[in-house]
Amino acid sequence: MRYPRQPAGFIVTTLLIALLVPASHAAPPPDTELMQDLLRWAGKLTGLDPPAALPTLTALPDTELARRVCPDEPRHCRTLIAVYDTERTEILYRDTLDLRDETDQSYLVHELVHYLQHRRDGDALFADCPHVMQAESEAYAAQNRYLAHFKQWRRVGEILRFTHCPTATAAPLVTPGEPAALTSRSPQGR
Repeated sequence: MRYPRQPAGFIVTTLLIALLVPASHAAPPPDTELMQDLLRWAGKLTGLDPPAALPTLTALPDTELARRVCPDEPRHCRTLIAVYDTERTEILYRDTLDLRDETDQSYLVHELVHYLQHRRDGDALFADCPHVMQAESEAYAAQNRYLAHFKQWRRVGEILRFTHCPTATAAPLVTPGEPAALTSRSPQGR
């Protein structure tokens, strides 16, 4: 399965069902203590060693997030919640996330897993479709364990059950140096 072209270095996380958070719930930028705690959770849930340094975190309106991640086709990113930009060591996320809420925090935990994976594997994380799928599976599993720990019964990442890598004779999903990313969409494909 081919995915929409996106700038190189993005690992994308989106909702399976559109998350509607009123703009009035927009939270201020996350504080360092909260982010350090979420980074520790990402490490604990994956067994990856968290560094002392946090990636940059940038809250953006959903239209700006889509424009930055999918500049040629912003409509392909309208269900995007958060993304880890490996080139800038930056997590971009919707400014409507309420970071006092464990469900909304879980999206940052997911992206922090990608941060830890990229620190461990570098660009080999994008070597081929199986590597990308494994990275997403690990991040979704950590996110779901985080949600379960806080008795949040939402589950994310189910789309991976229906996403498969091309056969060995097909062209690789991800070619080093070419912009591509694994995305998940709402069931309606919006």
